[in-house]
Amino acid sequence: MKTNSPPVRRSHSLLKEPRLFLLCSTLLLATPAMAIDANGNGLNDIWEMIYGASALTAGADNDGDGWTNAKESAAGTNPFDAASHPGLSIATWTPSQVQLGHPRIAGKRYRIESKTSLSLATWTTDFNEVASAANPVVYLFEKSPGAKFWRLRIDDADSDGDGLLDAEERWLGFDPATTRTDRNDTADLSRVTTGLSTPSVITLGVLGARMSERWPGPGVAVVRRSGGLEPLTVNVSFGGTATLGADYSTTALGNVVAIPAGVREVPVYLTPVADLDDGEGDETVVVTVQTGTGYTRGATFSGTVTIENETETSLPRAKAAARFLLQAAFGPNQDSTLDADDIPQNVGEVMTMGFSAWIDDQFTKPIGYIQPWTEWEIANGNALQLYGNAKEHAWWARAMGSPHLWPADGRNPVLNPFPYDPLRQRVAFALSEILVVSDRPEALAVEQVGMANYYDLFETHAFGNYRDLLRAVALHPAMGIYLSHLGNQKANPALNIFPDENFAREIMQLFTIGLWKLNPDGTRQLDGLGQPIPTYNNGDITELARVFTGLSFGNNATFTNYPRDFTVAMKGFDAYHDLASKTLLGGPLAGGVQLPANNATVVDVYAAVDNLFDHQNVGPFISLRLIQRFVTSNPSPAYVGRVAAAFANNGSSVRGDMKAVIKAILLDTEARDPAMMSQPTWGKLREPFLRCVNFARAFDAKSVSGYYPLDQFAIAHLQDPMNSPSVFNFFLPTHSPSGPITQQGLVAPEFQIINASSAVSGANYFWQHTLTDLHYWGTGIADYGVRLNLDPELAMLTSANITDDQPPAATALDPDPLLRRLDLVLTGGTLSPRQFQIIREAMLRINYPTWQWPRERLRMAIYLITASADFNVLR
Repeated sequence: MKTNSPPVRRSHSLLKEPRLFLLCSTLLLATPAMAIDANGNGLNDIWEMIYGASALTAGADNDGDGWTNAKESAAGTNPFDAASHPGLSIATWTPSQVQLGHPRIAGKRYRIESKTSLSLATWTTDFNEVASAANPVVYLFEKSPGAKFWRLRIDDADSDGDGLLDAEERWLGFDPATTRTDRNDTADLSRVTTGLSTPSVITLGVLGARMSERWPGPGVAVVRRSGGLEPLTVNVSFGGTATLGADYSTTALGNVVAIPAGVREVPVYLTPVADLDDGEGDETVVVTVQTGTGYTRGATFSGTVTIENETETSLPRAKAAARFLLQAAFGPNQDSTLDADDIPQNVGEVMTMGFSAWIDDQFTKPIGYIQPWTEWEIANGNALQLYGNAKEHAWWARAMGSPHLWPADGRNPVLNPFPYDPLRQRVAFALSEILVVSDRPEALAVEQVGMANYYDLFETHAFGNYRDLLRAVALHPAMGIYLSHLGNQKANPALNIFPDENFAREIMQLFTIGLWKLNPDGTRQLDGLGQPIPTYNNGDITELARVFTGLSFGNNATFTNYPRDFTVAMKGFDAYHDLASKTLLGGPLAGGVQLPANNATVVDVYAAVDNLFDHQNVGPFISLRLIQRFVTSNPSPAYVGRVAAAFANNGSSVRGDMKAVIKAILLDTEARDPAMMSQPTWGKLREPFLRCVNFARAFDAKSVSGYYPLDQFAIAHLQDPMNSPSVFNFFLPTHSPSGPITQQGLVAPEFQIINASSAVSGANYFWQHTLTDLHYWGTGIADYGVRLNLDPELAMLTSANITDDQPPAATALDPDPLLRRLDLVLTGGTLSPRQFQIIREAMLRINYPTWQWPRERLRMAIYLITASADFNVLR
């Protein structure tokens, strides 16, 4: 039960004609019976610690402001500052309103009460809150005839009922809404009472062990405190080969680090200074905790951060290379056990070659088709009890860099490995989401080889010419079935036969020119009334549909649907083709093309595709779509314009050169400038499925058998290759979720497949499958299970034999190096110190005798990273 101290009254009057308006301010300070007061001196122990007031007596008034120390303790104000004390102010706001105000302490309960006569027995509560912040606040009240009296009542709250007052928890950085802040195993009250009587032990960790002169991310050392809760000033020193002030700066001004009350970690940022000395080598900064007052040093009190020399033209460093691979490929892979450093192998390749040379080298790689594996599995899968979606199994094999065409291809993977071409695979996946064919229609679901053959069009033309890709897509039977121009016949009104317009519409709207005429930078052209200008009309669709008549399976001798071979391009049957002349996109007077009569079917098709390909919209339209798939959802018009210019002319007067487009996208200054990472509108939500591929690549996932029977990712992530719900892909490129993104006129396409279910199931997938088969349902044959190789990471957590299910707790190693590795391969090195702390502390709460505690620690770390914004958003 809280009891009130004697009221303190202060009166103010405001004379406002035609009535008298009076304020009587009474402050009732509750005596915090539940507050921590171990020494029984009538003052809150945590309040004493915060203000350094442990030597005060309750009845004294050290700052002479008229408030005793006991009342200031109850109010939470500073006993050494005469300006810091409870008080209620009044002022006229408008002729009909009065303004009341008072200072606040976070966690204290404030009630403004009133009555119209002091003779009344009860007060009316006008406002009641538990303050969420320590700042002044004002309230507006309507004036009323006659007198009115107000008082401010200050009480304490214990929102979670754990025995700690809300103000005490807020002073210490605890959460007053839960009894176990940060989900700690120990209850808050026990942690606080123990911490108040326990000395602080200070250690030093390193979160960012590398910093580069031209990379915005600083090096980060962190001063950690265990035990005590009191505010501390920790002495640190800086040594190594680098010179403070000349080679780097630090946030530890005066070589001290202030640790506020209750805080367990304080980062020390080290920012390199770029210089013109291109020939200097890497330098080191050694941060050391020195002895001081109020703490002792733990076993690890020193750490080293390397300053990597970087020039305007030097090769990329690890974080830049990792970020590049998250855009251009499927992310960093696992480091080899034979490699002496801790940098993933493909990151090291980019660092050695540079961005442009790496891309050029990828252009030379033999093509990793998926059709051969698909055909082999269709023929042999049942006998091997290898079930599922064969084309997706093949997709995974190529994405993971399998050394075989299929596991039993007879190749020696050491002497003659199957080439790994991650850039081509990544480009193919992006193109498959623009020129969409899905296996959801039953007619295509059973044609896995044919669907693989269609996907391989993107493999073939990923580094070719977009014109050739359009032609191949227009004539592929899978597209013919999907958008229904296979078997499309010329008009015969007597028989109620008219050309199907589906493909004619989508090749314009989705594959080439879009709905609106564009400027070279992708912005919309406007007419004299400021309205966007359509690129085509219904007449253009009808006219173009006539072109796509007379096409059927290329293996057939007649214009029939059977037999059907989805691996052969469609051919023309002129008897069913509209042989009359055709006008495309408005005809010659409007910049269109007039196709003469009696053109053969395929001649018309090629001419129509060329007509669209040459349209000025194609460059900016396709450039924007590809930038969105690789780099950012909202590129600047200038960025789009530069890529569109490369589409229009590769430098040798060739239009549609995909190599030029890819290099323009990935090497653009906006894509490579790390400063863009700090722009709030930059970057993109990563596709759920591609996050799974990054996850698998980062830990070299594979099966003992060499098979990759992985599919059904749509269950948890709503996405599988070639399985979109419509020709509009899994998400629209113009999708804008309601809220701030829409309000700013921005788009975030990938948010369209994030819903209340997938937001949970997607995150849970990483928790459930880190230690098991990556297939959602698992596999019936153990050797077919595709699993992460966690041995290198487990070796960083314990010195014990990692095959032991329960190594003793004494073998636990510092998790910082492991977290630095996970940060690099999963987020490109973007984890903040706060995220690092949350993950580290969550890991360390998993201890012996928890079953397989090293594996559970690792799983917790991976799960928390994959659930973070740093992993889910590509910057």
